[in-house]
Amino acid sequence: MKTILLLAFSLMLLLPSAQAQLTIEDTFGDLAECDTMTRGIYIIWWDKDFDSADKVDVLLDTMLSYRQTCLTTLGMQDPPNVEDGHYYNVYLHSNGYFSSYGWGNGQGTDANGYPFLTLPLGLVNDWPNTAHETFHIFQYNATAPGFAYAGDSQWYIEASANWFAARENPDEPRRFVEAESLVRIPHVPFWLSYDNYPVEYPSNWQRYVHQYALALYLYYLTDVEGISEDIITSGLYSTTSEKPQEFMYNLLGSVAFRQSFIDWAAHMTNDFDFIPAIQAATNLNEWNTYADPDDDHEFVAIYENEGTNGWVSPNEDEVTNAWSFNTWKLQNSQDETYTFELNGDALGSYGDAAIFQGKVLVQNSTTGAAFYDLLMDNDLHGTLSLTLTLEDTAVFLIVASMPSVFEDVNPDFQLFPYEIQISTGAVNSILEPEAPGSTITGRYNLVGQPVTARTNGIQVLQYADGRVEKIFVRDEE
Repeated sequence: MKTILLLAFSLMLLLPSAQAQLTIEDTFGDLAECDTMTRGIYIIWWDKDFDSADKVDVLLDTMLSYRQTCLTTLGMQDPPNVEDGHYYNVYLHSNGYFSSYGWGNGQGTDANGYPFLTLPLGLVNDWPNTAHETFHIFQYNATAPGFAYAGDSQWYIEASANWFAARENPDEPRRFVEAESLVRIPHVPFWLSYDNYPVEYPSNWQRYVHQYALALYLYYLTDVEGISEDIITSGLYSTTSEKPQEFMYNLLGSVAFRQSFIDWAAHMTNDFDFIPAIQAATNLNEWNTYADPDDDHEFVAIYENEGTNGWVSPNEDEVTNAWSFNTWKLQNSQDETYTFELNGDALGSYGDAAIFQGKVLVQNSTTGAAFYDLLMDNDLHGTLSLTLTLEDTAVFLIVASMPSVFEDVNPDFQLFPYEIQISTGAVNSILEPEAPGSTITGRYNLVGQPVTARTNGIQVLQYADGRVEKIFVRDEE
């Protein structure tokens, strides 16, 4: 008996809101017209004309497993229905009862002030969709003003729900199905969503799904960078007035967050090398099926076996916004040294100070991909020289605009202009060879006196043989 009591007490601690007796509090259902099934905190309703009991049985078990993860692993909270002693209502709808409400797929709030979930009957056992919508249930009691489902914060509610769906369904080919849009319209602001959509933007698939696609960035932080999953959910239940993007920036530190952002951009450019190939292929197929090809900005320009012939800038409709990037492509089939240079404007179009970083991806037909950071002299200027062989067939210069700006208070998104130059021949330095697949943060052959210094997050090591290492240190500026 003692063992049974201890087990029961442990379960109560594990699921703190799982009350012994919940009651029905409903404004839509009709027990004469609908079948119901309850389990845990949920009551699921569906039209008696549909034989759905077997599917509902599996659905309830799955939603309960998601609840356990949300409460015990991710530190989230039950919705107010459950806290007040009522079941959380889930309505499965199709033709027949519930059809007059015109529901879609998602969470709403009823006349009692309680959230409820509507699922089309055909999506009952679509587990990525179920995971996404179930995550919303446990976001409902989030208290952080800065994480409100509005304006420049709205993206996060959908992106984090998609992140959870991806977490729970790692082998699903459609796990990050909107992600191709991230490299096709990379210049739009990180926080683009339905609620801050500029009137001059094209009304198309790739811009509308941007907020969902950003699940891939959250996945990159947790599953590639190895950052604790607390970064996804802790801000929801804090008292912060920071936007989600600013919250993560301050939590990780400015240098680390900027480096993660440009690394993520580079690895997406390298054919999404951090997710399974079948998922990347599925994403591309989704783009080819639904995207507007006239709104494709994957590369600002493409050059072949030559430089830019001077300084060039993106067109006005491709200039980077805050926390966005551009990609320039060089197709190479020769042995040649190229120098990549970046010069950013000091201020954005609304007067905020700009901060840029550059990164070069080299795809070698034999050894694979290698990544190199431009050596940034300051927040605006960087240079890198690389000696390529004919096996270095594709080279990408990625320019990321990452100012200390986390929202747009003006009617239009702020632009952060810059210019780049790609020229043949070494201007100041030549990068030493490095192992394929590694990230190089500026190792140069220069001549000078031995010195060790650290400025603005960059550690400089200069050796007696003239070799200089400049390494970005991941801490606060």
